[in-house]
Amino acid sequence: MLNSIYLMSGRLAGFFPVWFFVFSWSLGEAMGQTSLNVSGPSFQGMIHDNLSNKSRQGSGFTPLLLKTHPGANLFRDDAVGINFEHIFNGAKEQRGISMFTPRRDPCELKKLGDGRIQIRWPSEGSKWGMEARMLYDLSNVGCIDLAFECSPTKDFYSQGYVAMMWASYMNRTIDRRIHFWGKEGARTGWVTFGEGKGKIFEVGTVSHLNTKDLPYEKGAQTLNLIENPGKKFITPFYYGIVDGDHDLNTTDDRLLYLVLFDQTEPIRFAMWNFIKNEAGDPDPHSPAWDWQYVIRDPEVGKRYSYRARVVVKPFKGTEQIWKEYRAWGRYLEIELPDRENR
Repeated sequence: MLNSIYLMSGRLAGFFPVWFFVFSWSLGEAMGQTSLNVSGPSFQGMIHDNLSNKSRQGSGFTPLLLKTHPGANLFRDDAVGINFEHIFNGAKEQRGISMFTPRRDPCELKKLGDGRIQIRWPSEGSKWGMEARMLYDLSNVGCIDLAFECSPTKDFYSQGYVAMMWASYMNRTIDRRIHFWGKEGARTGWVTFGEGKGKIFEVGTVSHLNTKDLPYEKGAQTLNLIENPGKKFITPFYYGIVDGDHDLNTTDDRLLYLVLFDQTEPIRFAMWNFIKNEAGDPDPHSPAWDWQYVIRDPEVGKRYSYRARVVVKPFKGTEQIWKEYRAWGRYLEIELPDRENR
């Protein structure tokens, strides 16, 4: 089973210029209240650092608009999309820093070129001592390409892992559910996560079929840690459906929101639904569609990385998803698991 893809293989080497790995700013150079306008063939909007978007949950995109739907923010106006949200490790001793520290730690926002932006979290300001950076690339049609790299500088990992989480607070989805190719019990096929009605429905984390559950100590923060026991993914992607014009009465504007990854076992999907509607119930049209990246047996000073792609295009059925998945593998020049992979 595919477990990890090394950063400098295939197309990855060309994606990062050499200076991306060696360039370093002095701490504080970009610590002011910072936001940048972003634009690409399909998207326009704004990306923020933690200070600029402090009142709306930290760094990431808000707004981010499809040019075909210029009045409809993909993410909630009062929140953010593709936000580095949590670092956690299953240890009681670090419970106090296991929620929201990447939103609060200093980070640096930098434009690298047309449609390409980097956010860096210097280890000196990280409560976890985690040196990290994310590259956002909007230059491909209908896609947001992401490349994350990190390196621990402190040994906080008594449970044998560190997990990091990204959140996107969706603005107007058809419903809260995400879908993926995996196993539900003994059945292999399309699996839906987030099922239920009213106030009773699935939330939480979905791990890969071949991974062991993450251990944790009594008293540790476990909100995002514990895996769903009955639903597991096989291929490294999930999707949901977005209402393009934000009018649920129209049906000709369904958008695919597909999140693809370059590896399997370190990735975990997550779906939460904290936003309330006018009746005070969880709003099924404003879920948080999230993911996690887990490093097992992390070593101080070692570099770890993953790549992802968010695809937003008119929805044409599940065969479109497999086409996007295969195109992603060709783009990376790697072999991804197929739908029959057990």
